[in-house]
Amino acid sequence: MTTTAPRLLQVRSSVRVTPRMVRVALGGEELAGFSGSGPDRRIKMFFPVPGQERPAVPRASTGGPVWPAGEPRQVIRTYTVRRFDPQAGELDVDFVLHEGHGPAAAWARDAKPGAWVGVSEPGGRYEPDPTADFHVVIGDETALPAVATVLEALPEGVPALAVLEVADAAEEQELPGKAEITWVHRGDAAPGAPLAEAVRSATFPDGRGQVWLSGESGCVRDLRKHLIDERGFDRRAVYATGYWRAR
Repeated sequence: MTTTAPRLLQVRSSVRVTPRMVRVALGGEELAGFSGSGPDRRIKMFFPVPGQERPAVPRASTGGPVWPAGEPRQVIRTYTVRRFDPQAGELDVDFVLHEGHGPAAAWARDAKPGAWVGVSEPGGRYEPDPTADFHVVIGDETALPAVATVLEALPEGVPALAVLEVADAAEEQELPGKAEITWVHRGDAAPGAPLAEAVRSATFPDGRGQVWLSGESGCVRDLRKHLIDERGFDRRAVYATGYWRAR
């Protein structure tokens, strides 16, 4: 089986969505044929290291990726496609600017038009269950780009609610779809604690539901257990992913 080499793309523009989130639009000839449409489509991003204009991405081979000889390994992080417009030839990725800025967030904060980055083929297994009686979407700010694509994909006319944790009111943003959204402000609390409390106290519709859940790993683990053991969700109906881990 031959792997697919990452695509080398360039920044077209960037904009602050909220004080702590920046949206970077990418484009380029290598974006042709990209299959990034759909809910929760995840990509690996390859960022240049100091001294590089372009990241040294691996080439495809039947034995797996082959890295260029003599080049330093790149910073690689997983992100979610926020929007892909094949007609415009643009791919949007949202970055949370954490305190202290990791290398990926620092790149996004400073990215100017023309800056290079590598992007893998997208993956993702989540699909809304068209037979579910209701949908629940749970996440923190790191999950918001994926949350938006999940809300867009939910079936019309089916009850849906979202419980979302952000730092404060300034980090709330417009989201697509018709879900009932509860914003939870973290303030000085530990990441995930206000979210967990809000989910535990939430009232869900009657019937058989499906849940999409992402955020801090410990919070996701505890909420998944709560949803299955205490709320009675079928474990196959709870799609849970830990995006990051609190120290």
